[in-house]
Amino acid sequence: MTAILDETLSAPTRLKICGYLSGCTEADFKVVQDYCAISQSSLSKHLTTLSDKGYVEIRKVSAARYTKTRLSLTDAGRRALGEHVEYLRSIAESVAQG
Repeated sequence: MTAILDETLSAPTRLKICGYLSGCTEADFKVVQDYCAISQSSLSKHLTTLSDKGYVEIRKVSAARYTKTRLSLTDAGRRALGEHVEYLRSIAESVAQG
């Protein structure tokens, strides 16, 4: 894996979203919203950016009389997150070595 800084994941909220989604198969929109402590519209904007890059899959699921939005990290998203975190680790290690 080549360590690179991913500009899309440089935004703390997008990094937090992908980090959360990396720990599960899929998550409910509201759960991710609560975890990130942001508004619905702000989460929607970040998810659009991540979806456009192919990092997050957004799907609607019928549940009784309403529709739920389910989110999952794609394989491309997992790779990008791994490379981004590796890059950040390399920076931290170089600082620690002084």
